[in-house]
Amino acid sequence: MNAIKTSMPFAGYWDTRQGGRPENQDSCGFIDTDKGLIAVVCDGMGGGPGGQLASTIAVQKIVEYVVGAPQDMPRTEMVAQAIEYAHQAILAKTAEQPALRGMGSTATVVLINGQSAILGHVGDSRIYQFRRGKKIFRTADHSMVGDLVRNGTLTEEQARLSSQSNIITKALGSKLTNLAEVTERPYEKGDRFMLCTDGIWGAMPETDLIKRVAKTPSLSGAVDSTVLTVEDIGRKSGNNHDNLTIALLETKQDSLLKEKMSKTTLRILIALAAVCLLSIILNFVLIWQTPEGTHDGEVEALLMENARRGERIRALEDSINVLLGNVATSKQEAADATLQVAKEKESAAEKAKSEAEQKAKEAKEAADQAKAAADQAKAAADAIQKSRSDVIAQLTKIKDMQESPQRKQMRTVVVESLKVLASKDVKNKSVYNGVREKLSNKVAAENTDMSKGHYNILIKNLQSIK
Repeated sequence: MNAIKTSMPFAGYWDTRQGGRPENQDSCGFIDTDKGLIAVVCDGMGGGPGGQLASTIAVQKIVEYVVGAPQDMPRTEMVAQAIEYAHQAILAKTAEQPALRGMGSTATVVLINGQSAILGHVGDSRIYQFRRGKKIFRTADHSMVGDLVRNGTLTEEQARLSSQSNIITKALGSKLTNLAEVTERPYEKGDRFMLCTDGIWGAMPETDLIKRVAKTPSLSGAVDSTVLTVEDIGRKSGNNHDNLTIALLETKQDSLLKEKMSKTTLRILIALAAVCLLSIILNFVLIWQTPEGTHDGEVEALLMENARRGERIRALEDSINVLLGNVATSKQEAADATLQVAKEKESAAEKAKSEAEQKAKEAKEAADQAKAAADQAKAAADAIQKSRSDVIAQLTKIKDMQESPQRKQMRTVVVESLKVLASKDVKNKSVYNGVREKLSNKVAAENTDMSKGHYNILIKNLQSIK
């Protein structure tokens, strides 16, 4: 068993064990971030090393995404995207190594800070929330038997004991999309959040699990007791029990987000107040109708009883007013939270728009630069082509001339032009240099058929350049 290290107002312990299996395919991770304490528990699946690798990737990528996510990103969206990020990472690893095909993982994520707890899950690993020894929230399993429980075909206990309880309908690494189920929960001081794989909750009836986890005063004792009990049940059942992982967090203060009062509770309180008020009215009616001569003590007793009931009504009214005030406060806080989320989304949208505009601007600048470079390259190519055509024209003219100072001067000009072309058209430098060298041959200064053939070869070499 290990303590969860955190500087935030939470305490926690975790443990993971191999059970009766050849290897432990469960993974977990815990770290403080600027968005809150994040706790992740994943249960891998797949032959060979696939299951262990899948759960390890899931934990690493979920934590990595949350740590790197923008501070102004809504935390519910953050957890959903972190789970999707891990899902894509597992798919990428499978594509990279086909031998791992079929590997996958469940995921449970708690991202908790002073505002609230964000809970996200995929598969049949669970998150529980306990308050004063009772379960007040639990995630819904993404499994075949989980669906049967929700439609009333099976009870929770029948589903737990079913031979098909390990068939899940959602997992990281599957071909499905929109996997994550995410919710935001308020909490009170002393609430406990448990993340666990099916090796924990599948070992005993839920009532027994709640008794051990939620009602054991010591947090570390609750984890230790649960793990030892699961191991003992597994050994007595043949020692082939599943890997088991549990993480248990306890809050040290109330969250800013408050629990909403249900309409049913409010109606019951109003009904109780109405009954008390009616009772007082009836007592006054009885006093009014009491015949003369009724014993003064009876009247006094009725009056005292009415006084006591009046006090109870006033106390009840005070309670109702407090509750109504809490309802109003919760509604206001919910409205404020909704407004804050809207502002955060608007801010994120503005930021995304600004980034998109900046990227569009950068893309346009890059395109303009590329076009300018292309235009410059075309202009240079056109200039080289023109210079080469001029050299060919000059060589054609020199070929048919008698040797003279003018012809010699033209050869000199051509030689200089070929030097310039060789420096600009590096790809064809050897051709230009070859023509230039051959112009210095003795035959180039003659006016014979051999000389004309010599010039024709030089012209043909230049014309062969594309």
